[in-house]
Amino acid sequence: MKEIVRASIEDCSQIERFRLVTRLGNAILSNGGEVFRAEQAMEYAARALRLEAFNAYVIANGIFSNVVIDGRFYSSRICHVPLAPTILCRVDALNDLSRKIAAGKCGPYEMRMRLEQIEHMKVLENRGKVLAAGIGSAGFCYLFQGSLRDTAAAFVTGVLLYLFLLYAAPRFSSSRMMQTIMTSSVLALCCCLLCWIGLGESLDHVMIGAVFTLAPGVPLTNSIRNFLENDYLSGLIRFVDAFLTAGCIAIGVGVALRFWMFAMGGML
Repeated sequence: MKEIVRASIEDCSQIERFRLVTRLGNAILSNGGEVFRAEQAMEYAARALRLEAFNAYVIANGIFSNVVIDGRFYSSRICHVPLAPTILCRVDALNDLSRKIAAGKCGPYEMRMRLEQIEHMKVLENRGKVLAAGIGSAGFCYLFQGSLRDTAAAFVTGVLLYLFLLYAAPRFSSSRMMQTIMTSSVLALCCCLLCWIGLGESLDHVMIGAVFTLAPGVPLTNSIRNFLENDYLSGLIRFVDAFLTAGCIAIGVGVALRFWMFAMGGML
């Protein structure tokens, strides 16, 4: 097996192997993988694919890498990786692939084929995301001592919220910040409406439960971990992302509540 892998490595050019290594790191990062894990996987893959003097510097939204070609020329690649939500099934598959590469059980051709499969791997369907948003909203509402009626209202709000986020918000704006503001405004209006018609008892509990589905908990946690690991640049990038997301949620909810009070004559 290892002899076959060794032969396939020799048949593949160094530039192509270099591209595969950076593609692996890009895939890990773009699916929400950890920064140090992306850098570590690239180093293992470069060693297994016999790349000379490979170096990589990875931050939360970018990859900088270089390698020596034929012992004389330097080749560098810079990849911008937009911040993206975590897709655990793809991250798990990429981690498994990197382990096989490091163990010498996967050559360049198999690596390319497996990366293409992972990049097109199916994730949770929108129906599942909508249902999960409803259950999550209801769970947080109940956790913060909301009544059963409040929990039901939070479930309905979570479902409507994610339906708007998945299908309507992208049509109004391509900016993630604007989508967050619009979605949080819809969230607040739904909470007010459901409490007004009598489905929910406490507006505070319903809104707290529903807004947790938008809260940037993962980016904030990752930023703190990056700071503790002395990776200040990645930590700052993720902290700013979490801070702006929280600010957009506050703006959207505030605007919606002001509009509701104006429409209802000062009543909440």
